[in-house]
Amino acid sequence: MSITFRSAGLVDGAQVYLKGKIILEIRKEGTYSIYNEDGEFLMNVEYFNNAVRVNEATCPDKICETTGWVSTPNQPIICIPNKVVVKPTGNQNKAGVDLYTW
Repeated sequence: MSITFRSAGLVDGAQVYLKGKIILEIRKEGTYSIYNEDGEFLMNVEYFNNAVRVNEATCPDKICETTGWVSTPNQPIICIPNKVVVKPTGNQNKAGVDLYTW
């Protein structure tokens, strides 16, 4: 198997989507709490040093938390139980995995 990686881009913030609709644009470093339409807490999204992560979530499997810091714009953080997508923004520069071959 062969994996080809592309060079990384620079993250300059993030967009947070709930059920496919953008609910927050993050441009400044900090921790942001995400709530659903009923005001229930879903997660905390942290943006620091050109990277983004979910550092607390109410979902049962915590995959969004274990994704860890994302520092390339091509790698979203997805929380299926909470219906949230955190999409890093910035110069994508064709970063990430380009191709898998066997």
